[in-house]
Amino acid sequence: MNFRIEIISGLNQKAPAAILLSTPSQRILLDAGGALDAESDDWAVPDNLDAVLLSHDHIDHIAGLCRLPPQVPVYCSAVTARSLPAHRSVHVIAVRGQFRLGDLTVTTGSCGHAYGGVWFHFDVPGGLFYSGDISMESALFRFDPPPRAEIALVDASYGLYDTPQSQQRAHIAAYLRQPTLCPVPPSGRAVEIALLEAQAGRLAMALDDDCRAMLTAMAEYDDGSLQTGVQAGLRALRQQLLPFSVTAPLILAADPDGQTGMAGALRAQPDFYHRTLFTGHMNPRARQQWQSGEVDFCRWNVHPTRRCLQRLVVMLGCHALAPLFTPLDDVPRWQQALGCTIITDSTIEREVCH
Repeated sequence: MNFRIEIISGLNQKAPAAILLSTPSQRILLDAGGALDAESDDWAVPDNLDAVLLSHDHIDHIAGLCRLPPQVPVYCSAVTARSLPAHRSVHVIAVRGQFRLGDLTVTTGSCGHAYGGVWFHFDVPGGLFYSGDISMESALFRFDPPPRAEIALVDASYGLYDTPQSQQRAHIAAYLRQPTLCPVPPSGRAVEIALLEAQAGRLAMALDDDCRAMLTAMAEYDDGSLQTGVQAGLRALRQQLLPFSVTAPLILAADPDGQTGMAGALRAQPDFYHRTLFTGHMNPRARQQWQSGEVDFCRWNVHPTRRCLQRLVVMLGCHALAPLFTPLDDVPRWQQALGCTIITDSTIEREVCH
C-alpha cells in the first residue's frame, strides 16, 4: 500500500494541528485545530475527506472542525465528542483499542496529556504513528506504549527542553506561596495540579465550574485515560473541595489563555488581587504581559521533554520523525539528540514495492 502524508499545519512552529494521510482509497485528516491566537492564518482545508480523527479536545486540535463539511465522519473518544459542534457525524472510539477505517487498522492508546486523549497508530507498511499531544510524566493520565512504527509524527512542543516534571513541580510550589490564579484547560492540567496540591495537604484552593465538572467526571469514570489507582484520590478531593471563592489562595480556572472564561472574568475585576501564573502555552498578549512583569510563567510539563522523545523513539523503533508544534532551527542537533532522521518537509511519500 502506497501512502502520502501532508503536514498542512503544525510543522516548524507552534500552530494548530492538521495532517492529511492519503492512501489509494482514503483521505484522512488527523486533527483539525483552531488558532491559538487571533493573528494566525487558517490552514487550507483539503477536499474529498473520508474521515477526521481527533486526538483530544483542546482548541488547537479540534476548533477547526467547524470549517469542514458536516457530513465528514469524525472519529474520537467519548470525552472529546462532548466538545464538538452539534450535528457532526461522530463515531466514538476507545481510548485504548483498535478500529477499522477502510483498508486500515487504527490502534489507539492513552496519550498522557488530557482526559479522553489518544494517539493513533496506522498499519501502513512499516507503521505510522501520530501522537497529537503527549506526556509521559503525568501523575494523573497514563501514557500507553505504542506499537512499532518506521515513521512518527510527534508532539515536540517543548523543543529539546529537558527539565523533568519533578523539578518543575518544586518551582511552581514556590509561586503558589502567594495568592495565585492559574488559567488552565479543564481536561488537562487543571485536575492534575489540584490532585497533587491535595496530596501535599494543601486543600485551600478553588476550582471554577468547568474544572470542577471535569474533576467529577474523572472521579466517576475512567475511560482508559487515568493512571491506575488515581480515582480514589479524585473522589476524596471532590468531597473535600470547598465552594468556589475568589479569596481562595489558589484558583484554577478556565480558560488557558487567561483572557476568557472564569480566568478572564476574575482578572477583569478591579479588586482581584491574585497573581496570575501561566503554566502552559501563552498567546502573544500573555507573553507580552509576562515580559513586562505583569504575570508569571512556570511550565507544568504536559508535553514531552527531550528524554521523553528519546524514550519514544526507542519504543517505536522509528527511522524518521517529524517534530511537531515547534521551530526546527537546528536540525543536526535534533538528529543527534534523537538518533533518527528528522523530517523537515511537509510532504512525505512512501511507495511500497511488492
